[in-house]
Amino acid sequence: MDSVQDSEFVLKTFRLFFKIWRQFLREGLIPRRLLHWFRIGKALWAGGPGYFFLLEMAAIRFPHREAVIDELGVLTFGQLLEEAEGLAIWLRERYEIGPGAKVGLIFSNHRGFILSLAAVTRLGADVMPLPPRLGKAQWESLLEGRRVDLLIHEAEVSHELDFFPSKMEWHPGTHSRGRLPRVTRPGQLVVLTSGTTGVSKGIRRNPKMGEVLPVTWGLWEGLPLALHRPMVLAIPLFHGYGLATLALSLFLGSPLRLARRFDIETLLSRPGPEAPVLVTVPTLLWRWLQKQSDLPALAGIITGSAPLTPSLCEKILERVGPKLYNLYGSTEAGVVSLASPEMLQWSPGCVGRPLPGNEVRLRLAQAEVGEIEVRGPLVLQPGEDGWRRTGDLGRFDEKGSLLVCGRTDSMIVSGGENVYPHELAEVLERFPRLADSAVLVVDDEEFGQRLVAAVVPVSIQSFSLRELKEWLRDSLQRHKLPRDIYLLESLPRNALGKVERRKLEGLLEGAHRAGGSPF
Repeated sequence: MDSVQDSEFVLKTFRLFFKIWRQFLREGLIPRRLLHWFRIGKALWAGGPGYFFLLEMAAIRFPHREAVIDELGVLTFGQLLEEAEGLAIWLRERYEIGPGAKVGLIFSNHRGFILSLAAVTRLGADVMPLPPRLGKAQWESLLEGRRVDLLIHEAEVSHELDFFPSKMEWHPGTHSRGRLPRVTRPGQLVVLTSGTTGVSKGIRRNPKMGEVLPVTWGLWEGLPLALHRPMVLAIPLFHGYGLATLALSLFLGSPLRLARRFDIETLLSRPGPEAPVLVTVPTLLWRWLQKQSDLPALAGIITGSAPLTPSLCEKILERVGPKLYNLYGSTEAGVVSLASPEMLQWSPGCVGRPLPGNEVRLRLAQAEVGEIEVRGPLVLQPGEDGWRRTGDLGRFDEKGSLLVCGRTDSMIVSGGENVYPHELAEVLERFPRLADSAVLVVDDEEFGQRLVAAVVPVSIQSFSLRELKEWLRDSLQRHKLPRDIYLLESLPRNALGKVERRKLEGLLEGAHRAGGSPF
């Protein structure tokens, strides 16, 4: 980027900053009372920006409004702040947690996670949320080589953590009384990548207010958000997507509905005075639509973190109307773009346009498809030119919306022809007799590399291999067809609904050795 572009980018960001503050004041997102401003300023001075500060802001403005609804009942923002403050004092007194310490969190979706996250960051310590549904060996591997001073965890996993020397089992009411000291170093968030193909990486996040505001403004303008509108979370809180939703719910003073199991039907069963916003991932939406004939009233559905295929997108829009929103981003790049219902109707499955402050371009585009590169205030470790390569392939449609077309490392050359696995994956998803499917790449003596498919039929009795093969031949060129098709009872997926490819490879190897598949 040259100096002229640099100046234009800074000026555009500066103008956007003032536009945001003016509009937030009009919408009631920023308090007008002088006393509130005094208390918020005092909170910011004492603990710095972060989740505890967002919670304090909400408690100052809406102390008696519902904040969290989970299996333990309901907590107001005032009660949530009181418990978080008490837990922070307990951690400081009993475990000497303070600036520079690193604390791991192992929780399902309930208030224990939110309280621990807020308390640890208020003490100036770094916090690393960890997946709750692992076994002892997996946690040992995940924590190996990482300096963690304390693990705070729910009771259900205690027996799996006997290998770790310093840990605390959280229970409701774990707190002390006293005063918290001022911290000059706000705690940082260490978010793990999803790790579906290898070892998870820890990404440090400590964004400044000016970096967060443009994207927050874009989400406020583009999503069906409103002050105090309920939010239903059917994704894990420990992931970046869940953490971003938590931050939004605190900022908006919105009640957040949680459950240990990400079952959308159960989460939506609690009636309320206002239609909620559902935040989830495509896989869970697909399962929900398969089970539900009558859908409850929703203000909107926000999905992201995994590909939204065109066929699933069309099914959702048909069932719920123009209430679907698709987000695109990553742990390293933050939230990059948003597709509105109108964009999804025009271009099903697209990820829309960049949010304010972000820019997107395609690198070395060939036949209109190139690697997606992004830049913006939340993008970590960009290249020398200010842009970060995402590893995703994409193209722009006729109206300028971005479509993700797979990964750069997933394209293969099979018999001299370029083959993209996502094309086969999309055709498999449209086959009506499959409940689930995935595509993998394998070595092939004749073609160099080929694709294989793993499929889960809706019913084995009504499944026809011949019908599936005819469907594929009618939809794809010959070099894009799978070499083998494996029949499985289910696919291994992580908490976000993404296929765990190493586990799937192991299942297919086992099936091949046993002589059960492929067809």
